[in-house]
Amino acid sequence: MLDARKSFRADDPMRALGIRQRPAALDDAQRQEMAVRLLAGELPEAVLAALVKAGAPLAAVRDELAAIEAHPYFRAASQLRARLAKRDWLLEARAKLERLQPAAVQRRHGLSAEDFFRDHYTTLTPVVLTGLTDHWPGRQWSLERLARLGDPEIEVQWGREADPEFELNSIAHKKRMRWREVLALLAEDRETNDFYVTANNGGLNRKALGMLWADVGELPGYLGPGRLGDGFFWMGPKGTVTPWHHDLTQNLLVNMVGTKRVALASPAETHRMQNHRHCFSRFGADATLSAVPEAERARVLTVDIGPGDILFIPVGWWHHVTGLSLTVGMSFTNFVWDNDFAGFYMSEGEL
Repeated sequence: MLDARKSFRADDPMRALGIRQRPAALDDAQRQEMAVRLLAGELPEAVLAALVKAGAPLAAVRDELAAIEAHPYFRAASQLRARLAKRDWLLEARAKLERLQPAAVQRRHGLSAEDFFRDHYTTLTPVVLTGLTDHWPGRQWSLERLARLGDPEIEVQWGREADPEFELNSIAHKKRMRWREVLALLAEDRETNDFYVTANNGGLNRKALGMLWADVGELPGYLGPGRLGDGFFWMGPKGTVTPWHHDLTQNLLVNMVGTKRVALASPAETHRMQNHRHCFSRFGADATLSAVPEAERARVLTVDIGPGDILFIPVGWWHHVTGLSLTVGMSFTNFVWDNDFAGFYMSEGEL
């Protein structure tokens, strides 16, 4: 009678020769997933259960967990994780204090440049400015008035509705069209996010639409004089969406025609915004963050801006924009004060 401890299957030649086999190896993607989970704070037992449930061999996962936690690279990564956790704590402290304030964006009429600089530019506090563009000819823009520009070739964002990642893939959505063809589409007054003239089309459109810049006035004390080419032109139908993202500069969003709804989330909420690539959030077009349980959701401020309103969007503030009607407007970054924050942005291409 055979000793059960020495029994082996006839089809297992390695065991028949007394050679102990190593557990089936994991691939690099699985190893990376394990390291990411551990660095995110998951317990080793939870990581093991998740990998095994996904089909990874139990013994291999156990061995890999031990190897990961003993590796000096992982220990170094853990130190960096602790530093990031400290920064997240600071952000959370700021977010906690911000939540004690009213969940609203101030509106200030005829605000002087000095007061704006002190109360908003240097404190990263959004504000709606009113009464500063009443004299601009652009406030009288209409489709009929815009048709007087002629029929230059311009660039638009096109075919967006079929692509959930239309903003991330903005280069692929560039299309050249005749000006009057775009105006005709807008005249149909359909609610759609399929086409939109945005800042992403600024390169060609600054020249093609140059005559419109004569209808844009100045903001003395706010923006540098005589630099109209620094503005970006926006025009689209009701239903256009700019998904959640943050900018690397301070911005003035000047609304000329129609109404936009802007959702905002403070930089202090960044650890809740699921920033997965560059300046974008996984939440995309979900303006209210409805997919997130309320207790875990970033605080969102919502404000509507109508004709003549200017919204100051500070650097790092997450924002989502929806066209509630046909809208035409401009955005500017050429402040008279230092607006270089991209110069020390270190995550380009890494996130």
